[in-house]
Amino acid sequence: MTLIHGFIQTERFYDDVHFPHGFSKSGDFTIADAELLSGIGQRLLMLEQGTAIPENKVEEQFVFLCKSEAEGQTKIELLWQKYKKLTRYKPFHSLHRCA
Repeated sequence: MTLIHGFIQTERFYDDVHFPHGFSKSGDFTIADAELLSGIGQRLLMLEQGTAIPENKVEEQFVFLCKSEAEGQTKIELLWQKYKKLTRYKPFHSLHRCA
């Protein structure tokens, strides 16, 4: 069992719907954040959805944060909130002009 910032590492996390070219090529995340999200994002998603049980205090705090929707304090919490914000809404700009 490998821990990254207190979270259990699972399989790599990809979001082909919102980031089809990967997190690092999206322009929204730094390379370090993209690697971190790819490494533990699947675990974070499972904890948020309730399909995984928290294994330690760090994961319990993360689940509490997800349920309370409070502002994140740690690097992981802030990164996950940034990811969630980016997946909720992407602005669409049309080049159509009304006459």
